[in-house]
Parts: sequence; structure tokens; C-alpha cells
Amino acid sequence: MLLFYITIAGMTINYTRENTMPTFRLPHLLLLHVIACVVLLSTVTAAYAKDDDSHYDRISLLATASDEVDNDILEATLSVYREGSNPSLLSEEVNSAIQWAIGEAKKVSGITVQTLGYQTNPVYQQQRLSAWRVRQSLRLESKDIAKLSQLIGKLQERLAVGRVGYRISAQRRNSVEESLIAETIALFQQRAELVVKQMGRSRYRVVQMTIDTGGAPMQPMMRAEMSAMAEARVSPSFEAGAQTVRVSVHGTIELQLD
Repeated sequence: MLLFYITIAGMTINYTRENTMPTFRLPHLLLLHVIACVVLLSTVTAAYAKDDDSHYDRISLLATASDEVDNDILEATLSVYREGSNPSLLSEEVNSAIQWAIGEAKKVSGITVQTLGYQTNPVYQQQRLSAWRVRQSLRLESKDIAKLSQLIGKLQERLAVGRVGYRISAQRRNSVEESLIAETIALFQQRAELVVKQMGRSRYRVVQMTIDTGGAPMQPMMRAEMSAMAEARVSPSFEAGAQTVRVSVHGTIELQLD
């Protein structure tokens, strides 16, 4: 075995032919480990200090704008429900009523029709099967409230009204939200400039900003109106009304030094 030593900067490295990797003596290995830890700690400390300094003079602001927007879509859900001992016969009755309702709806222009979940459930009494329940629903929507109102009155001959509500169409909501976003950002900038002035600074930068447009809720009818409409079995009268569309801007600014 050929053994030789190389000394570099006071540190001896031992080489052999069989092992081409250098073998450090234990004291030097400990010294290298300590040096590495010191360098790493210094780097982390410097980074933390720099990050901590960057968080000085940060202020959170909130700006909100809203508008009243008329609902332009009426949406209704109607259902057919049967209960009995013969599930096949019940299914035929439910399917027949739904197909009839779809046919009536397609006779009216401007009405969107969608069938919903079909359910068949067993009914138990004293842990014994006593009957079956079959149910299916239909959802209708339209911008022509008068036409949909008349159709609902017609469909009540064989279906029950489940839910009726109003909402804003996606096109109208998007248009209103875009206008409100521009208004809200302008208000945010105005408040930021006010803060800068009051704090005796000349400029700022935006660190973070979030724009919240909320959701697209539907305004349901009151339960009393629903019950009266179902009992009367006539074409109901609807008033679309309006909803408040709101946009909020949450942000953080950082005051800059002159």
C-alpha cells in the first residue's frame, strides 16, 4: 500500500492508492464542521435581519365599493313525488310527469330546462320494508319572468314547486364587478396617498393586494309566498328586485424613505 501525505494550510490529508478519497484527521473534521455552522448561522441571521427590516412602516388598508343591481334571471325548482308498494309503477308515474313538464317547458321560448337527481328510497316501519318513495326534480330558469311565471302555474297541475329565487346573470354581474374593481382600486390609492401624506412621507409601494368580489347568491322567495303559491295553483306574480354587488380591496402598503 502506497501511503503519502499532503499538507495544505496547516491541515494534513492522508491518501492511499486503494482509497482515493482524502481522509481528514478528526480534529480538522471538527474544525470544518464548526466553520460550516458559523457560516450558515451568519447567512441565516443576515437574511432574517434583512427580512425584518423590510417589514417596517407597513400599513394595511381596506377599500369597498358597492352598487344595487337588478336581478334579471328567475330560477325555479319543481318536483314530482310518489310513494307506494310498487317501485316500477311509481317510476313510470314520476317519469311520465317529468316528461310532460319538459314538453310543456320546451313550448315556451327563452326557458332553460334541466332535470335534477332521480331518487328511489325504501321506507321502513318497525325494521320492515313497508313502501317505496320515488322523486325527481326539474329546474327552470329564464330572463323572461312573465313567461316563466305562467309556465310554473301550468306545471303545478302535476308538479310541486320546491324553490323559486332570483339572481343576477353572469354577464351583468361581470360588467358591474369590473366597474366596481376600478372604483375600489382608485379609492385604495386615494387612502394610501392620504396615509403617506399624514405620515410625512413622499411615496409608497404596494406589498400585497387582494380583491374580493364575493359570490353570486340567489334571493329565495319567502316560505309563506311559496306555500300560498302552491295552494293556489295559479300563475304566481314575481317581482325581481335587486341585489347589492360589493367589491372589497384588502392591501398592505409600505412607506418609502425619501
